[in-house]
Amino acid sequence: MIFESSCSQRNVFPDGGVLQLFTYDESQLEEVLRSDIGRFRNAESLALAALRRAIITGTLPPGQMIDEEMIAGHLHLSRMPVRQAMAILESEGLVMRAYKRGVTVTELNRSEIEEIYHIRANLESLAISRAVPSYSDAYLDDVAEVLSDLRRAGNDSADFVDLNTRFHTMLYEPSGWDTLCGLIVKLRNNIARYVAISHDFIQARPNLSVDHGRIFEACRQRDAEAAADLTRQHVFNAMNILLKTFETEAWISVKRPEST
Repeated sequence: MIFESSCSQRNVFPDGGVLQLFTYDESQLEEVLRSDIGRFRNAESLALAALRRAIITGTLPPGQMIDEEMIAGHLHLSRMPVRQAMAILESEGLVMRAYKRGVTVTELNRSEIEEIYHIRANLESLAISRAVPSYSDAYLDDVAEVLSDLRRAGNDSADFVDLNTRFHTMLYEPSGWDTLCGLIVKLRNNIARYVAISHDFIQARPNLSVDHGRIFEACRQRDAEAAADLTRQHVFNAMNILLKTFETEAWISVKRPEST
């Protein structure tokens, strides 16, 4: 069953067609949510991980209202751990509560996306410059395996987002600055849901893959300055791709009323 997003950015054509940014498939949502069942020891951790994954992958798209009872049902949980997970996601900026509207997935405008990418460019270049001296050959071999998987991700947006996040996280974690890495993860999560549903990102993956290869090679050479410069440029390249999506509205779909 396809449900219309609660996203406010839509127009109605004279023939009744609705121009809308997002739709979501409840059966796909159920599949994503249930994929985490059995991986966590407590209900709140399960609800948090499942909801965060659904938002980051675009399965719950920006602007979508979230039915707590439905989520709890799919996860075989009571509503309490779902509410607790919602509170954490709200603190992370992934959802928001509105009077009489309940909880919705947070939407970002162009200015907010530019701001996040500029902050990321500074934080991620700092993290990798600190991390490079700590890399061991064995650790970089592990990163290389993730990079290889990322290159083979194909058009699966969820796999791409997961592997892309893992690749960059592995490069930053040896910095030893947990607060810095935590801020980066939070900012990346706020952008990831737009990346997952942007057709321009799918088309640009070969170019982004070249960026990844250059960053990794700089790390392999233990060139912290080059790794930082390449990371900064990579973040801005990604920003420009996503802003192009906003300009061209490449993810917009047109839903027409069924003929009678």
